Amino acid sequence: MKRILSFVIIIFLFSFVSSVYSEEKKKDYKNEDITPEWTPDADRKTKFGEEEKDELTQKALPKSTNFFVYGASVGSPGSINFNLGYYYKDIVIRGSGGHWGPHWWGWQADLGFSFWKTSVIAHSVSVVLGQFQVDPFAPELGRGGQTSYPTGSDFPGYQHRNPTFEDTIIRSYVAQQNPNLATFLEYESRDKQKVTLNQRYIGLTYDFLLGNFFLQVGGGIGSGDYKNPQLLIQLGYFFDTRSY
Repeated sequence: MKRILSFVIIIFLFSFVSSVYSEEKKKDYKNEDITPEWTPDADRKTKFGEEEKDELTQKALPKSTNFFVYGASVGSPGSINFNLGYYYKDIVIRGSGGHWGPHWWGWQADLGFSFWKTSVIAHSVSVVLGQFQVDPFAPELGRGGQTSYPTGSDFPGYQHRNPTFEDTIIRSYVAQQNPNLATFLEYESRDKQKVTLNQRYIGLTYDFLLGNFFLQVGGGIGSGDYKNPQLLIQLGYFFDTRSY
């Protein structure tokens, strides 16, 4: 019994001494100046060198307003057109056209409103005003909306490519009176001749500028050798003066 009591007392003393020793170690640990192994300084440097910045650097996007466009397109009004335009806020001003011969030319002026525009794409609608003149070889009635073609003759009865009822009567009378004259006049007014077709128009178009790709499509009405309405379309490649 005495041995057991002595053993318990020894264990109790050992536990008490261990507890006091642990408390002293904790006090000493708190009094020490602890510095982490790597602590950023004010100039963002560590013991391992300069700390890398994790800020994302983005490339500046081009301005989406106030820039010129210039380039070339195919289609109305001059078949092959040179283009110059300016996007000012939501307003679009543009001119296009080409001159390829005395009777093959065209011009068009656009005034538009851009209803959706970013640094890459621009959608707009435009009111257009233009005129063109062409001289196709051996044109066909009804193709392209033509109503009639003038001929190369000023003689009554031979002035219209699509003869009227009066023209038919005159041609029959000439053929009866003078077959040689009728043959000459038929040759002068033959189909395989170039004719001059002119048209003036005003219209409404939808314009689409995606990067450097340009598309314009719409319709127009006017006066001249073509029926109303006419299809207006341009397809081209434009450069711009946007700053990057």
